[in-house]
Amino acid sequence: MKTRKTIIRLVNVKKYGFVTEPRYYFFGWSKFSKVLVRKSVLTRLIKARKFLPKCYNFKIWDGQRSRAVQLKMIDSFRRRFHSQYPKLSLKKIEELVYQFAAKPLIKVERMDTHRNGGSVDLTIVNAKGEELFMGTDHDDLTEKAATDYYENKKKKKLNAAEKEARKNRRLLKRIMIKVGFINYQREWWHWSYDK
Repeated sequence: MKTRKTIIRLVNVKKYGFVTEPRYYFFGWSKFSKVLVRKSVLTRLIKARKFLPKCYNFKIWDGQRSRAVQLKMIDSFRRRFHSQYPKLSLKKIEELVYQFAAKPLIKVERMDTHRNGGSVDLTIVNAKGEELFMGTDHDDLTEKAATDYYENKKKKKLNAAEKEARKNRRLLKRIMIKVGFINYQREWWHWSYDK
């Protein structure tokens, strides 16, 4: 019995008015300067954009990602963690890496992954094209990257910048959940759609 191969059709989000900054292309990891996603993901992003404040938009850093790019990203994460924690064992470094990166499987079945164009890394930009302050940059490898970090930081009073980050993350989370995306809780920027 033959199995049917699923054909995934990808679309360029920039053609639909989204701001793009293909970071892995700029890092030299990817040969492609376009940010591509599945059509169903694009449809949800267009819907989500309607809930943003007037003249705001999404800036999308990453969509579909090849295995080769995934391997380069994982290698970068390993180096960053080793530099940050030089006394940590290789096993512990690997555990940290895979808290922030998917294992680079040869074949990925799930549709809600970067490899299949079902995940996006994004933020919100204002009418001037400036990123809203979210408290960390994209691909931050600290606990501050967790979507609810500022919600859970109740022991200490939040300063003005932290309150701003919390407000902006709340906006992003509310909108993305409203249109059916699921967040990877360790990364405020990572949103997936499995249909």
